Amino acid sequence: MFARITAHSLRRAASILLLASVLSACSAVQSIDTPAANGASAVAQASAAPSASASAAAIAASSTQASVAPSAAESPVAGTTDEQAIIASIQETLDLYAKAYNDNDPSLLAQVVDPKNGPMKRYVQTRFENYQESIFGGQGGFEYTVTEVEPHESGFIIATIERSGLQAKWTFREVNGRWLMSEPNEKQLGERQKVESEHFTFYMYPWTKDVNEKLMQQMDVAREQVLEKLGKVPDLKANVYIKPTFGVGAVTSPNTLAFYDRNSRAGDRIVIAAPNSYVFPFYDASAGWEGDLQTTLTHEYTHLVNNRSFTPISRMSDWMVEGLAEYVSDPTSARSRGVPAAVASDQIIPIMDTSGQVNKQDLEHLTILEQDVGLAYGFAFTLVEFINDKHGGMDGFWKLVQSYDQKQNLPAAIQEAYGISYEQFDQEWRAWLEENYG
Repeated sequence: MFARITAHSLRRAASILLLASVLSACSAVQSIDTPAANGASAVAQASAAPSASASAAAIAASSTQASVAPSAAESPVAGTTDEQAIIASIQETLDLYAKAYNDNDPSLLAQVVDPKNGPMKRYVQTRFENYQESIFGGQGGFEYTVTEVEPHESGFIIATIERSGLQAKWTFREVNGRWLMSEPNEKQLGERQKVESEHFTFYMYPWTKDVNEKLMQQMDVAREQVLEKLGKVPDLKANVYIKPTFGVGAVTSPNTLAFYDRNSRAGDRIVIAAPNSYVFPFYDASAGWEGDLQTTLTHEYTHLVNNRSFTPISRMSDWMVEGLAEYVSDPTSARSRGVPAAVASDQIIPIMDTSGQVNKQDLEHLTILEQDVGLAYGFAFTLVEFINDKHGGMDGFWKLVQSYDQKQNLPAAIQEAYGISYEQFDQEWRAWLEENYG
């Protein structure tokens, strides 16, 4: 499974989500420091994507059939008719949730989560345990604020939550007069729909009907961006699953926007976390969730195209796979991930670790690094950028990939592809880094 780690995510893992879970996947999204205009640009691009009107009509028709209006007994205001009272109850739940983290008191978690929702209970408990076991455990500083609530189907409330200038949307359900963290079960999501567009086959639920069309448009934008950079994409439609909740579908780490799964039993696919699910990370409220997600979808679709149309990912070095996806999806990757500071302080992550240690700390083993994972993505980007600049553009990159595919040895592949030694290649790259990022 390939899921992009973002510079944004790594910087705020200590205060919001689990670093341990985040580092288990491959990922990349725009930095939170990216100007709001960039986020707006991504949204504008998505709006300009090829129309999905036929698909949208199919979604609307399916949603009308599959959605079930809440009964009076399930009304979002059953037992609590005042919106301010609902907000106050959710705030009490979040205060307890924050206190569990700040005081390292797992006993409080049982008071904040829906006792009848098994997957949600596992999510909350596992997330807490992983965080406390990480290097950030026990540091505290958690505080959440409810800013607004919106009734949803089957008696649920979607609440807008803010923390440290960031925003997320979480679902709550009333249990014995209290509003607790919860998510709908598969029946409450409505019948899963299969929607065909020109280039993709989407699997989605009525529960996420407010965002389904936008996500479809973003996949079209991702395809156009990859086609422009790489020159070709597969003719065969790609499967895209919109994951509505933590408890439905493939197990997903917290803080996941999307990931490429090349080992699914039904064939490779891209899985997108719905923006109003607990799995979806906090985002810059002023920029919205679209910009970060667009970058990630382009990154993950690059993996799919790489694997289907060029060289199988399993035959490539880690830095080639992730560097290519970063190069295609995010031109700011190196700077947003701290490469200039690392170059200035002589903290360049080596391409190959020649120290002899078992756990290699180099770009060849990027996906299993023990530290500086986000920075490693930035350096992988620079390697692809360097090759494009000095060794024949994308043709030069694929020449190296093809040689590596055959030899499975980087020094030998560099010698065959470029006629120079690994040592010379490494020296040239480091000099290029000083010139461009020093």
